[in-house]
Amino acid sequence: MNRCRVCQVEAAHPVFKTREMMFGFRDEFLYFECVRCGCVQIEVVPPNLGKYYPDNYYSFQEQGRLRRFLKRSWARYSYDGTSVVGRLMARLMGKNEAVESVARAHVPLDAAILDVGCGSGDLLRLLHALGYKNLSGVDPFLGADLTTPEGIKIWRKELSQMAGAFDVIMLHHSFEHMTEPVTILADAARLLQPGGMLIIRVPVAASFAWKHYGVNWVQLDPPRHIFLPSVQSLKLLAERSGLRLGEMVQESSEFQFRGSEQYLQDIPLMDPRSYLRSAWKQYFPSKAVRAYRAQAGELNRKGEGDSACFYLHKATR
Repeated sequence: MNRCRVCQVEAAHPVFKTREMMFGFRDEFLYFECVRCGCVQIEVVPPNLGKYYPDNYYSFQEQGRLRRFLKRSWARYSYDGTSVVGRLMARLMGKNEAVESVARAHVPLDAAILDVGCGSGDLLRLLHALGYKNLSGVDPFLGADLTTPEGIKIWRKELSQMAGAFDVIMLHHSFEHMTEPVTILADAARLLQPGGMLIIRVPVAASFAWKHYGVNWVQLDPPRHIFLPSVQSLKLLAERSGLRLGEMVQESSEFQFRGSEQYLQDIPLMDPRSYLRSAWKQYFPSKAVRAYRAQAGELNRKGEGDSACFYLHKATR
């Protein structure tokens, strides 16, 4: 018997044995799928969770000058469509979904924005280059508090330890890494200004990729992904935290296929054989990858993609 972290139903939920495959530790973990709300989640959070966020984890990586220029151009095009270099990058990789989620919400440049689980602040630095100035971040897995070259403060804290008032709080593929989803949304609601907005981008259970690949679904990502909500799960969480669930935008990509197919071949994401380790394979897609992109687009249109952006709103009073 397991108790769902979202809807609190205790039942004999279906259980699955999974493996850590980003870095190739191949440590085994048990996950279960809630029979009521469809949330997929780990049975027991390992006590040594920090082991699975080594120094080469992607969100902690610093980037060279050329790479940062290219990412800023990509962000500019994703934000307002004005960068020629960014347009070329978007043709190769699609738009920057995190930046696009902010543009889609018409967040004003003077908004107070908090990025939760921001790593070393890459997205915040991109937003700063776009004209946003009132920016801050929080990530409990940082080695220490830091300040970016732009003056953006990032704290090594849990969200529950934060104070202040924000117009927008963002969780870009960080929510699923947190052990207490109900508490996290309650803390976010506490920190939001009246009328404020919470942007959550997260892998989605009950998707085609989960049904098709099962424990080899790349976005399952044990044990870092503590839970993967369904749309129903997000609705329940929003209601319990006093927030209103507004727009949902499906944004899955070919990653659901490329990564999962690698796992079927027992190839970790960080393995030298992985497509992620080859710039050519990443940025110059093959015919098969173009087909995966088309399939991802069709799944998004059907509402069956494995990743989505949710906008939650706090009442004005």
